[in-house]
Amino acid sequence: MTDRQEAIVLDDDLLRRIDTWRSQQASPVSRDQAIAELINAGLRGQANPPLSLGDKLILSILCGISRKVEAEGMIDPDFLEEAVKGGHSWAIEWEHPSLSHAHTNSQATADFVIRVFNMWRQVEDNFAALGEDEKAMVRQEAAFAGSPKFPGWHGELEANYKSTARFMTDRMHLFPMFAGRSATEANEPVVARYKQMLAKLTEFGKSSGDQPLSAAQLAQLLQIR
Repeated sequence: MTDRQEAIVLDDDLLRRIDTWRSQQASPVSRDQAIAELINAGLRGQANPPLSLGDKLILSILCGISRKVEAEGMIDPDFLEEAVKGGHSWAIEWEHPSLSHAHTNSQATADFVIRVFNMWRQVEDNFAALGEDEKAMVRQEAAFAGSPKFPGWHGELEANYKSTARFMTDRMHLFPMFAGRSATEANEPVVARYKQMLAKLTEFGKSSGDQPLSAAQLAQLLQIR
């Protein structure tokens, strides 16, 4: 017996039901294969449970209300009702993939985004408070023009951070200074850079966000790529 194998004891009734299922298949299936397939089928069903009768009734009622009040939104009530009544849950997933995904953003992601926002608020505000000579020094040392601005997130590789940031500013109305630019598309991944910048802030003893950064500290921070 290999490390992957485990002894499973099945009662006679369950074995008979498995053998009945085997006899109904188009091609011969061993008992071991049947058990594995039935387990996989059960797990797939658990991950994508069908709509219950109650679910269908509730959706039908909501579709009727939506038509009655002429609600405007992303979901067409006629399409949804026809898909539900016809058993076409696949069509709902195709039409509205965001409704069916099981992904959730973690508290750790939210905490990181908050730290990044606080850091960039500190950077932008502190740079704006510098004199012109100090600004010129920071630009030269960090090799950039204009004023430092929050770069955003890489849409493909950092989508969870990007969506969390947008939700914070657009739906929760946090960090108003980043409204409309919290989900700016970065040209390259930036999370690793932000982590290095946060570590440098901690090294400066300025990670709380309420202590001003000197021109030299801003230059060191913005040199991180």
